[in-house]
Amino acid sequence: MWSSLLGLAFLVAINPVLLAVILLMISRPRPVQNLLAYWSGGMIVYLSCLLIPLIVLHLIPAFSSFSHEMTVPATSASSTVRHIQVGMGVVMLLIAAVITVRSFARQRAYAPTPGGNTPTATSPLGPLGDAAAEDGSAFRRLLGRLQNAWDNGSLWVAFVFGLLGLPPPFLVLFVGATIVASGAGIGTQIFAVIVFVVAVFSVIEIALLSYLLAPAKTQAILQPLHDWALARRRQVLVAIFTVIGLFTVAKGIGIF
Repeated sequence: MWSSLLGLAFLVAINPVLLAVILLMISRPRPVQNLLAYWSGGMIVYLSCLLIPLIVLHLIPAFSSFSHEMTVPATSASSTVRHIQVGMGVVMLLIAAVITVRSFARQRAYAPTPGGNTPTATSPLGPLGDAAAEDGSAFRRLLGRLQNAWDNGSLWVAFVFGLLGLPPPFLVLFVGATIVASGAGIGTQIFAVIVFVVAVFSVIEIALLSYLLAPAKTQAILQPLHDWALARRRQVLVAIFTVIGLFTVAKGIGIF
């Protein structure tokens, strides 16, 4: 059990998507604090998504057969999971497309005019923020506040970002099945889940521990990454949604 869990945790910890999200957190103001906030949100959601099914399997044995069906092809449960994965992947790809289109639109909007004048940006949301200031609708005001919170480096944004990082269903099922099949006691199984989750976020934990032990040296390492990621923040965000979307769709249609 332990070798399987730690090996899988290592693969998840170094996967490009998680590393890209960490890079995105570093691009924000107060990178170390944002990494800590993101780590807190991620730990909460991963522990919840892994511990709750594990406890349910112990309390309601009938769920064990359903979870097994979800991992076996050509079953109704597996088919349902695949449809959900395809839908989630398409949504991710649409989000990436919208961000890309808006980025090009803003670049064209702020391009120099033939007369040599450059339009003045009056809102961090660009045209959308200008419209929000004009009509003052609640939805547009909310968008404006979210944009301002992101630009100002508010820690709750990083925390929510961590909460949104739900583990994929196949990971939850594999980890749960591996732990339950070990036959260990419930206490050992819960401890195994905690160890797995801590190992998944080991890259962030190493960065945070390094900052506590050697803040100046860590800051010297993080600052170039922060500057590089800040200049490419929108591209990193598009890459995250694109990679997640493509992987989820591929998983749903059975490529992986």
